[in-house]
Amino acid sequence: MKFHPIEKKVLSTILDYKMITKGDKIIVAVSGGADSVCLLKILYQLHKSLDFTIIVAHFDHGLRPEEDKEETKFVYDLAEKLNVTFVYDRPKKAINTYGSSIEERAREERYQFLKRVLDKHNGQKVALGHNMNDQAETVLIHFLRGAGITGLSGMPAIRDEHYIRPLMFVRGNEIRAYLNQNHTSFMTDSSNFDKRYLRNRLRLELIPLLLSYQPRLIQHLSDSAGLFRHEDQFLEKEAQEAMKIMSLDSREKSLELSLPLLKIAPPALKYRIIRKAIKEVNGNLRRIDLGHIKRIAGLIDNSKPQIKINLPEGLVVKKIYEKLKFNLDDDTYLESFSYSLKNIGKFHIHETDQTIILKEISKKDFSPYSASPFLAFLDLDTLQWPLKIRNLREGDKFIPLGLNGFKKVKNIFIDNKIPIEDRKKTIILENHNDIIWIPGIRIDERYKIKEHTKRILKCAIE
Repeated sequence: MKFHPIEKKVLSTILDYKMITKGDKIIVAVSGGADSVCLLKILYQLHKSLDFTIIVAHFDHGLRPEEDKEETKFVYDLAEKLNVTFVYDRPKKAINTYGSSIEERAREERYQFLKRVLDKHNGQKVALGHNMNDQAETVLIHFLRGAGITGLSGMPAIRDEHYIRPLMFVRGNEIRAYLNQNHTSFMTDSSNFDKRYLRNRLRLELIPLLLSYQPRLIQHLSDSAGLFRHEDQFLEKEAQEAMKIMSLDSREKSLELSLPLLKIAPPALKYRIIRKAIKEVNGNLRRIDLGHIKRIAGLIDNSKPQIKINLPEGLVVKKIYEKLKFNLDDDTYLESFSYSLKNIGKFHIHETDQTIILKEISKKDFSPYSASPFLAFLDLDTLQWPLKIRNLREGDKFIPLGLNGFKKVKNIFIDNKIPIEDRKKTIILENHNDIIWIPGIRIDERYKIKEHTKRILKCAIE
């Protein structure tokens, strides 16, 4: 079968990127505009040779009632003429915000629709009509917003395995020439001329101006995006390997990285690892810009042992001595709590999900050598019930075992490099306003076992 030069170019892209496999069901997103109509027509021309089936998917955003109705009918007639399945939907709730948010919301609704169609019809790929001009616009937008290599690499030919862009290397003027030669009509979206939208201003004003300086601008930006993408993939792989080595702890909504290893990482990897950490914890990089990344990088060399910054989407990044922690919930705050312990027994502390066990033992069962910092022995003769279990208070001080004078608990925590977020969770055992034991730290010198001690209180934390 003889193909048009543009059809050959698209066929070459499909084969080079292995976009379509024999027997695939391809969901073609068709708005009715020139790009999507061209995409549908070319894929229809190729579908027998490549042995795949087509489903036309059209989403009515409901933003231009009259035009939307005409576009829907146009795409329906087009699908019927080609004798392919037509699927249509519109948002359940009106998209009535304004500005950049309306574009984002409309895009999210459209992709959700395409995903539903893909799943319902057991499709393999969704074909999108983005072309070389769209790629150039995307690269320029990202450049103006201060993007790095990832942003400047633009749109990939294949995204998330399911979304393909067969027209990625076809220019806009080639698309219109192809449609004209084939006497194929298309719809014109009036909102494409609304200069309140950045992409429209670029397409209508900036790009024509830049073309007067460099006629091959579109091709150059597309080529640059391809080069950036190769470099981006290489750096991404390097960052992934480095992050595995640096990772100290990873759990849902939380990640800890080694600060010493981050310090010696090259800046290009350092920034990329920070981005990956944010994405892993937050699920996306929405509202995160280069300024945020720089602020986080600034924590690494900050002289303060503990410091934190708050970022969009509820993300908190903290430097905690020798680690950098990313988490969604700021766990440094914990309300004050206090429980009265009227006698020996077992008591659960709900705020920290710990249990303290108090038991009286004889002196013969006492060993001065405890294997655990969460096990302590106190002179019961010096204690008066009820005891109190609570968390840290401002100004707390005691006489640590082995010392002669008082020391602030805060300074003890600093000496032991206990993170700020853990300090409020550290429980304190108190005897009538005297701190007698800080589990994990030390008992008070005044309440240690002495020669004349007769009764011993064994304290254990589970």
